[in-house]
Amino acid sequence: MDYFETNLKLLQKHDPALAIRVKEHSFPENVKVSMSKEGLPVPQIAGISLHSKYHPGKEALQLTQGFQVRNDSRTVVFGLGFGYHILPLIEKSEVTVIEPFMTIFRAFMSSVDLAPFLPKVRFRIAETPASLLARHEPTQWNIFEHVPSVRLGEAYYQQLYNGIETRNYIGKKPLRILVVKPIYGGSLPTAVYCLEALKNLGHEVESVDCDKFADGFFSIKEATKIKANAEVLSQKFLNLMGEITAAKAAEFRPDLILALAQAPLSPDAISRLKELNVPIAFWFVEDFRTLPYWKEVSSSYDHFFTIQDKEFHSELIGAGVRDSYYLPQAAHPDVHRPLNLSFDQKKLYKADISFMGAAYHNRVQSFPRLLDRDFKIWGTGWNVDSPLGKRLQNNNKRVTTNETVNIYNAAKINLNLHSSSFHYGINPEGDFVNPRTFEIAACKGFQLLDYRSDLVNLFNLNDELVVFKSFEELNEQISFYLKNPDLRNEIAIRSYQRVLGEHTIEHRMQELLIHVFMSRMDSLQKNKENKLDPLSYCIEKAGEDTELGQYLKQFEGTKNFSLKTLSEDIQKGEGDLDDNETLLMMLDQLIQEKV
Repeated sequence: MDYFETNLKLLQKHDPALAIRVKEHSFPENVKVSMSKEGLPVPQIAGISLHSKYHPGKEALQLTQGFQVRNDSRTVVFGLGFGYHILPLIEKSEVTVIEPFMTIFRAFMSSVDLAPFLPKVRFRIAETPASLLARHEPTQWNIFEHVPSVRLGEAYYQQLYNGIETRNYIGKKPLRILVVKPIYGGSLPTAVYCLEALKNLGHEVESVDCDKFADGFFSIKEATKIKANAEVLSQKFLNLMGEITAAKAAEFRPDLILALAQAPLSPDAISRLKELNVPIAFWFVEDFRTLPYWKEVSSSYDHFFTIQDKEFHSELIGAGVRDSYYLPQAAHPDVHRPLNLSFDQKKLYKADISFMGAAYHNRVQSFPRLLDRDFKIWGTGWNVDSPLGKRLQNNNKRVTTNETVNIYNAAKINLNLHSSSFHYGINPEGDFVNPRTFEIAACKGFQLLDYRSDLVNLFNLNDELVVFKSFEELNEQISFYLKNPDLRNEIAIRSYQRVLGEHTIEHRMQELLIHVFMSRMDSLQKNKENKLDPLSYCIEKAGEDTELGQYLKQFEGTKNFSLKTLSEDIQKGEGDLDDNETLLMMLDQLIQEKV
């Protein structure tokens, strides 16, 4: 019996995104299924049988019999197989199953009844270790290994263990991170949010504020009308910014250098930074088809993070990039949040439909269809003399971040149409999600947005976000949702919860850090030991949780810390000396005698 269609309908109710992903796959040719003597199907892949060929049910009971569920952690199973070992475990607690191969999950969906597993099982299939650890599972894990599965996916599970070690380490040992901002542009706010998010995660962060040089950059470009000379001057400016970054990095001694899209770092500047022997990462939060400058710098970075997957990553591999990693945009809840607007703010920003953004070609061509509605526009580049321009609320002046948050909070419907310079409406090949999607959701705003292929991996469509694939469909949705405010509110709340749970800038920065350092733990630990000041070194060696470690921590922030600092403090005290104080006084005395 083939269970696939029945299981797919069931999975759609519990995990729509995974249902869409598995639906794209046919039954794998490399998975062979045979019947055991017990009458249960058993998968075999690459010559490895994932369960007993005789009694897989009895085998599962024996394997899980001694596994202890802990209340302080989540039960996580490494390896799916056909799930026989999972059934005894869900009698004890809810379970998360991590399986690296979609082929095995597809075979499972065809061969085994899914009903007994839901809703107590959360399937995490073919997701990167860093994503799992940063986005989905913030709690401690109580791991059960399904040995045949772990043997089959050995490299993946080793990465996962490395990721767990990395997450735990950087949670206790803050990193020193240098963020290189762009000079100008739409990625500048993202750079600021990254800086703040990394600080919120407890890391020590400094920035190269390239945006402070924006006026000089534009003045240089206007100094001559001769194109060749202008390019020479621009290159000299970029070289200067590279020198400034190198000087800042040499002084700060970071564990990681993170540059954001359009950061003014040339391949030569990146090469110089590599002399510090720390990883250098780049987050390209742009459309690779629109801004092709990535071709000049991408291979120079150790790690290249992108908001687009698949096609772009194929291009990056062809360009010689050693490590490319998909990292979508996100919201920054310190900024993007629900507000209680005043009466005057509501009056100013309230509308049935609001749009905040620049006047890209596809928007100018499409928005006139909404002029028969209560429709307000904020942004830049709009023709104020056109019928559409009459709806502009800010006279093409720059809209502040605070105003943007007010707009998202006040609108009944936030319209979110991704920009395009050459489409007349919706980009049928849209394969990235703009920050506005996450930011509106973080404000608990309701939005209608054009369909993007990547959305199914980020939200449950229609349940958390409503998308349109044509402007006829958009008009129908506007009419429907204006009449159903309670439904709008329910969807907005679910979207808000999803963003706070998985799609904040802090989630993205944690994922980035885990990915970068999961293969660099030895060098990270060695570098951090070399950078320790005397007090930090003593605390490290004593152990933070020991009595001596706790005693030493009270001196954090003391300049020119030494053994003399401790002896002077002890002498100020009253009462008998404890063991640690006696030992320290004896050491100080011995050193003085030698001197």
